[in-house]
Amino acid sequence: MEKEDLRVKKTRRNIHKSFMYLFYNYDFEKITVKNIAEQAEIGRKTFYLHYLDKYDLVDKIVKEMFDELEEICEQKKGTGLKKGSQIWFDYFDEHRVFFTRLFKIPNSSDYKNQLKRLIVHQLTENVDKNRIEKHGLDLTLFLRFFANGVIELLDIYLSEEKYTKEHIINQIVPLLDEIYK
Repeated sequence: MEKEDLRVKKTRRNIHKSFMYLFYNYDFEKITVKNIAEQAEIGRKTFYLHYLDKYDLVDKIVKEMFDELEEICEQKKGTGLKKGSQIWFDYFDEHRVFFTRLFKIPNSSDYKNQLKRLIVHQLTENVDKNRIEKHGLDLTLFLRFFANGVIELLDIYLSEEKYTKEHIINQIVPLLDEIYK
């Protein structure tokens, strides 16, 4: 496997850091490649050597974050449903500003769909399929329905200060408890 050039890594890290600063402080639609390049103190040509546009950049950042979330899901196995849910929501709490802003940009449904696939995958590995099918439910529909519900609760948690992480977890855990292995 080829090692990535250190200069390339530093440039990408600098672009990410600059984008995140702008993303946290300005409306996404108003952020331009020129803004990102100026903040990163690079030329626009350098930006385009690494990314197609700002949407490509945000796609790559979201992929990294979802990859990190998948790793967390693997690490939390065996911790129990409540503790695992706590760890999962801690991740979103730690990156609250990012996800709050991400879920408000025009193509946020793409990112929510990616998250839904991740949740469905995690549920598929952990639910007792016999319990679901015993009630005459279609497993695929059930998993997609439940994943959408989790995303909606996450969206509520991120956007409405009155709901604490513990409150949301206390809503999800009893539902999952009925179907988990």
